[in-house]
Amino acid sequence: MMFRSRTVAEDFDLNSVCRGDGMLFVRDGVGHASRGTVALVDEREIAGFLSGCTAHPQSGPQRPIAFGLVPFLPGEPAVFVVPRVTFSKNADGSRCVTVISDTDDDLTDASLDVFVADALTVQPPAPVSNSFTVRPLTPESTYLRAVETARDSVRNGLIEKAVIARDIEVVAENPIDVHAVLLRLRASFGSSYRFCVGDMIGASPELLVEVDGRTVRSHPLAGTAPRTGDPETDSRLAAELIASTKNQTEHRVVIDMVHDTLLPHCSYLDWEAEPSIVTVANVQHLGTAIEGALAEPVPHVMTLVRALCPTPALGGAPTDRAIDVITSTEGFARGYYGGAVGFVDSHGQGTFAVTIRCAEMSADRRRARLFAGGGIVAESDPRSELAETQAKFQAMLSALVRP
Repeated sequence: MMFRSRTVAEDFDLNSVCRGDGMLFVRDGVGHASRGTVALVDEREIAGFLSGCTAHPQSGPQRPIAFGLVPFLPGEPAVFVVPRVTFSKNADGSRCVTVISDTDDDLTDASLDVFVADALTVQPPAPVSNSFTVRPLTPESTYLRAVETARDSVRNGLIEKAVIARDIEVVAENPIDVHAVLLRLRASFGSSYRFCVGDMIGASPELLVEVDGRTVRSHPLAGTAPRTGDPETDSRLAAELIASTKNQTEHRVVIDMVHDTLLPHCSYLDWEAEPSIVTVANVQHLGTAIEGALAEPVPHVMTLVRALCPTPALGGAPTDRAIDVITSTEGFARGYYGGAVGFVDSHGQGTFAVTIRCAEMSADRRRARLFAGGGIVAESDPRSELAETQAKFQAMLSALVRP
């Protein structure tokens, strides 16, 4: 395989590149979108595949990437998609197109011009009406019993925390326009990591890990309160969140695990002394930014993803015992929910977010399975946890359901 990258003078919309059938990973206008697939590559082979792609003599500095989905359960395989055409918007303001092919015909100036023209001429989807049915997949009684079991396991000293989730289903009369959904997510959750990879779409507020040169970053979130839209009420709820022993305990479990996991790979690692409030459109979280310098040799980003995933923000602690509680009580298979989604480049650098605030789309786009959960500790109340999941579901429901 050979690749060629070239700068793009015109401003393009990454959502228009992705549309409803491509791939997307973007936050605050920085990220990647692609069309077409060169290969589906096993996790063990992705580093070799990307580094084995030869640069065209006229190629620019942009490197080829692969989009990845990592499941919640550690033993399940990740999937990586190597795109044919990728458009990138970088933090320094540069814009690029990168094409991977096994033939020179796709790498000519004329071919790249066609790809750019196609990206620039896509029109936003027209508004359409649709009919939707929303129903729970996990029975309420199952969820409440699972929360009680996890809470009692904490109280009995078997675990420190477990995240219990439930799923619901949206059924549409006509196919759901994924392009339109992504545009709605941008309007409401532009500062989240918006993604469309395979059948998973969403807007995650939580950075699992990023490797940028020797810099490593993570931004764990744990502890949640609703947002009402009223500034005074939201400020009061934020203050209560910070003061909450239950939420602070839940958050500290996550921070300690992420810190202890990254530290052996770093020459130094720094983190905020106290968690801050991270707001998204429908809820607010406790978050702690972590950043450090990786020691040489710099690990591949997937080494860190696998070490951190599932984060206690979606699994629990200790990890193995918490997963046992989750799999024995939740009553459904999470799949990619609670895992990681992002991209890796040919140098082993990349960014992965926690796969939350997401929907798993059916092949015909008429069904969407949504997930939401919360961290359970000794002080957790099952009904309060149910209300928290209802608030978290609103992120995707508001983007999907448009009558």
